[in-house]
Amino acid sequence: METINQKIAQLKTNGYELKFEEVFNKAFENYKKIALYAGLAILIFGFLFAFLAAIGVVSFVGAEHLNENMIKQLEAKMLKQEYLGYQFIAVLAINSLFSPISAGFLKMAESADKDVEFKMRQFFSFYKWTYFKELFVATFIITLLSTGIDSALTFYKIPVLGGIISFAIGIFTVLSTPVIIFGKQKATAAIKASISLTSSQFLTLFLLLFVAFLGSLVGLIGFCIGVLFTIPFNMSMQYAIYDAIIGIENEEVVVVESEEN
Repeated sequence: METINQKIAQLKTNGYELKFEEVFNKAFENYKKIALYAGLAILIFGFLFAFLAAIGVVSFVGAEHLNENMIKQLEAKMLKQEYLGYQFIAVLAINSLFSPISAGFLKMAESADKDVEFKMRQFFSFYKWTYFKELFVATFIITLLSTGIDSALTFYKIPVLGGIISFAIGIFTVLSTPVIIFGKQKATAAIKASISLTSSQFLTLFLLLFVAFLGSLVGLIGFCIGVLFTIPFNMSMQYAIYDAIIGIENEEVVVVESEEN
C-alpha cells in the first residue's frame, strides 16, 4: 500500500497535471455546499474575536479611560509606521493561535465533498496537541516570513511589492495546512512538500488563487457583510487544489512518518 510520503515523493519526481477548469469547477461546486454554514461560522468567530479584543483593550487602557477620543487616538497610532511592529506581532500571534480553526474550514470542505455531516464542534478538533503544535509551527513560520516582509516593505513605503511577495509565499505554501491535517505530516515537512510541489505549477496556482481572491472581494459589494459568505471560496479552493494534486487518502492508505520527521 502506498504511503502519503511515497505519493508526495512520486509527485516530486514525476510531476503532475493541474487543469485550471477542473480545479475551479470542483472548488465552486464545493463552495456552494459550504457557503452558508461557513459564512455563519465566520460571523460567530468574528463576534467572539471582537469580544475578546474589546476585553483586551479595556484591560490594557482601563475602562475609566475608554472613550471616543481615546479610541480615535489608538486608531491614529496604529496607522503610524512605528507601530507596524506591534501589528506584525498581533497578526503573528492571532494567525498561529487560530490556525486550527482555519484547518477546521478545510475539514468542512472535505465533509461537503464527501456529503458527510459537519458539526460546529469539529472546528476545534485540530486543537488536539498532535495537530495543534504542527499547525502552530507551520503558520508561525509562514506568517513570520510573509507578514514580516510585507511589514518591512510597508515601513519603507513600498507596500505593493510587499503584497506581491506575500501572495507569492501564500501560493508556495498553500498545501502546508492540508498536508498536515490530511497527510499527518510535521510542520517543516509539510512546508517543504508544499514548496516543492507548487513550484512546478506556479502559474496555474497563481491564476486559481487570484480568482479565489477576486471572488472573495465580491462580498464587499454587500456592505462588507457579503465577504463572510465569499471568503469560504478561498478555503474551498485550497481544498480543491490539495485534492487535485495529492488527493484525500482513502482509509486503506497507510500514513507513516517521513524520514525528515
